[in-house]
This record gives sequence, structure tokens and C-alpha cells, in this order.
Amino acid sequence: MIEPLQTSLLVASLLLAVVAGVYVALDRGPDNAVVALAGLLELGVIAQAVIGIAQVAGDDDVASPVTFVGYLLAAVLVLPLGVLWSLAERSRGATAVLIVAAVTVAFLVLRVVQLHG
Repeated sequence: MIEPLQTSLLVASLLLAVVAGVYVALDRGPDNAVVALAGLLELGVIAQAVIGIAQVAGDDDVASPVTFVGYLLAAVLVLPLGVLWSLAERSRGATAVLIVAAVTVAFLVLRVVQLHG
């Protein structure tokens, strides 16, 4: 795995969680800036998934390849689902879903690091 990519994914996901928390505190729905930040994070997560799956396919030593790929794919799915939910409902609670999705992505990235290392 690429260490700077993992670090930037952790920072970006936690930044998204903080921004979404501010939106919840201000009782605002997600706007284009939040969706753009989530989109950038998602591009990084997709890049991580492609690299990780390629490494597992190339016989890289991973503790549990099935679990590793599962975490990679879960990280790819969580954020778009959270963004779609928050855009569909447009309530304070739905914006809070972005916090949960962003923190979940951070957790999944950490698990990927642990399994790869």
C-alpha cells in the first residue's frame, strides 16, 4: 500500500467528519462543497482499493486476503451510500449520516493498514 495515500485518506475522512459536524450544528444540509470533498475522498478510496486488490492478486503478503479485499470494497461503498442518503433526505439527521460514513471510512482505512502491515 502507498503510505502517503493512506495518511491522506485518514486526514480527508476526518476532515469530512468535522465539516459535516459543523453542518449538523448549523442545521444545514450538505451543499456542493461537502459533496465535492466526499467525491475527492471517494476517488482516493477507489485508488486505494485498486492498488490493494492488485497487490493481493500479485501475491503480496497479506494476513487475510479475503478480509483485506472486503475492507477495501466496504470503504468504496460506505461513502457514496452516506452521501446519497444525506442528499435524499436533506434533514439534520441525514447530514449526520455523513459523519458516520466518514468515520467509518477512516476506520476501514486503518483496518486495511493493519492487515497489510
